[in-house]
Amino acid sequence: MKFKQRVKVGVALLLAVGTVLTGCGKGEEKSPNTSPGQASEPIELSVAVWDIQAGFDAPNAKNDTVYNDLTKKFNITIKPVQITWNDWQEKAKVWAASKQLPDMFANEIDMGLYQTWAKQGVLKPLPDDLSPYPNLQKFMSDESVKPLKVDGKFYSIPRFGSEEIGDARLGRPIRYRKDWAEQAGFTKEPQSFEEFLAMTKAVMKQHPGIAGLTINSKGYLLTQFLGSFPEMVFSSNWTQENGKWIPAFTSERAHTGIQQLRTLYTDGVLDKDFAIQKDADGTNKFLSGQSFALYGLEGVTDDQLATFKKANPGVSASKAIGYMNIWPAADGKRYTMAGAPYWSNTFFPGTLSDEKFKRALQVMDYMLSDEYRVLGINGIENVDYKVENGQYVSLLKQDETLADKYPVTSKLVWLAAWDPLLYKGKKVVSSDPEAAGLMKLQIDTWNRFKQEDSTMPVNFEFNAISTPAKIKFAALDPNIMDDIVKVVLGKGDPIAQWKEIVKGYDAKGVPEAIKEVNEEAAKRGIK
Repeated sequence: MKFKQRVKVGVALLLAVGTVLTGCGKGEEKSPNTSPGQASEPIELSVAVWDIQAGFDAPNAKNDTVYNDLTKKFNITIKPVQITWNDWQEKAKVWAASKQLPDMFANEIDMGLYQTWAKQGVLKPLPDDLSPYPNLQKFMSDESVKPLKVDGKFYSIPRFGSEEIGDARLGRPIRYRKDWAEQAGFTKEPQSFEEFLAMTKAVMKQHPGIAGLTINSKGYLLTQFLGSFPEMVFSSNWTQENGKWIPAFTSERAHTGIQQLRTLYTDGVLDKDFAIQKDADGTNKFLSGQSFALYGLEGVTDDQLATFKKANPGVSASKAIGYMNIWPAADGKRYTMAGAPYWSNTFFPGTLSDEKFKRALQVMDYMLSDEYRVLGINGIENVDYKVENGQYVSLLKQDETLADKYPVTSKLVWLAAWDPLLYKGKKVVSSDPEAAGLMKLQIDTWNRFKQEDSTMPVNFEFNAISTPAKIKFAALDPNIMDDIVKVVLGKGDPIAQWKEIVKGYDAKGVPEAIKEVNEEAAKRGIK
């Protein structure tokens, strides 16, 4: 769910009868099962999660032990419904309009549309009593989940990836070719935007034809604001100025980042195709040696590492690719992203039967547990990995991957949560020295930023405020991002253009939203 933030999760299940056991993981519970086939009727659940069809089409899909055990455990079959990073959001809207939403689907829906779909019955609300799903109950009681309530009910399950707002500190990373920077004479991270610009231009001069900066997707443009006005890292954010809450994009503090983005584009640093690219195109350019820096790419997957190796033969990825800490903002602090420990959600259609919904929640409860997440990300203990001196060590053969052994699970595991185990020390260290080096760099950088940086301001109490005008305004969030892109691509004074755009939002209900929100904040004593 996109109003601001990024994320984490946990789970279990209660199916039929049995004695409740305490589970592994922080405060998690685990419920035993009798044979589900004896306790319940078989049910088919249609599921949409990124590239799920590829998992089912893989040669070894039928031999995916982890997936087969999951379906036996709950007496279910899963019908894959394909989505990709190029069509996932649009497909959800089409399905909703035609009443063909899958039984379970992962997505990121802006707050305005989410609340509209909830009120219209497009989405099914979670039951008020979540005690049959102890891990789900634990995470739905998290303070960061409050904004997901619509008229007192939850209509989605956040796909958690952490447990604290600061755990998302690598959510808006700047990756760069550290080796190229050093070759150009830059051995330290830039201390200002101007130094970043100078470094990038120097590298581009040594590598003709590359882009200076690419982005993982349009939203990552807003990474720029971490170095000036961190509240603008999400276009839907609000900020408090002079004792009054206002949408962050209306603040004059946004002007610095707007000007910097225009400069990056007009100076030929920002990829000229950024506005028309598909999601992940910018990441692929970076991995393929076609750009110096990238806004995005928290961690590097096996497939991405293979892309880098193919395009950069003989180059050590773990030594060549670095994380760049953002330069200090106006107050002298370096900021990292923070917010709700989730960035998207799993939804259920309003037409879903109660019987199917109950089974789907049982599955979700289990998939959110450390038990399942360790299985999905590391494989089977003492088969695919072992725990040695507290470290998870791979037992896979050379050139053997979990995605090949468990192709369905490799896609399905992301339905309930994204990778939260790395910073908890529960992820297998790859047998590939380059992959292991990249993982160590990621963990070390996460800890370094924890020491060096401040987390951007977050107020969950304020985020939970819902008024008619605020809901209407929230639907404009994608428009704000589009307007930023227009200014970046435009000509003339970018600040003057931005001021005109902000003024135009007055006719779209922004003053009313500000009035209602501040009145409600005053009633609740939110400062």
